Amino acid sequence: MIMRVLIAACAAAPLLVTAPALGQALGSGEGPVDISADDFEAFDAQGMGVYTGDVNVVRGNVRLRADRLEAYYVRRDTGGPELQRIVAEGDVFYITEDEIARGDRGTYDLTEEVIELMGSVVLTQGCNVSTGEYLHAELANGVARLEGGENSSGRVRSVFFTDEDAAAAQSSQDCPQPVIPGDGPRPYEAPEG
Repeated sequence: MIMRVLIAACAAAPLLVTAPALGQALGSGEGPVDISADDFEAFDAQGMGVYTGDVNVVRGNVRLRADRLEAYYVRRDTGGPELQRIVAEGDVFYITEDEIARGDRGTYDLTEEVIELMGSVVLTQGCNVSTGEYLHAELANGVARLEGGENSSGRVRSVFFTDEDAAAAQSSQDCPQPVIPGDGPRPYEAPEG
């Protein structure tokens, strides 16, 4: 998990962490990639689709949420698209069972297995929170780097709770939880007939 490794590495600056939780990425998950949004435009000649309005990408227990998403693909020999890269903008959230990562913009390169979040990055695991301006996570080797930037005075900040403090904060509702905008993923409904 990102936050568990942040605890072990919090004395390092700039922060270098491993990220096994990000290994649950959309491209390496089980089952189909399910994308729902208010609107969709296809640009087949460019190998791109644009989704807008409360966009939710779900694969297994992993979810990506954004206001706008560009999905880049190549055509397989069978003619179907193969998703290569995702660019997400506006209230971007990457959500696993244990963690929530938030940024203003995100990219996910399925070929290189790299996730990046930029702008007001917040990583949350339970009560533990880390903030910065840029997250680069390499899924194949389990290494991630969180950096500060202009908006954070060039610094990364992490707040870690002991198990006792976290349990007390959770029971008293003092544990900060990010509010994820939008309606959430819409369940897939097979066409009739």
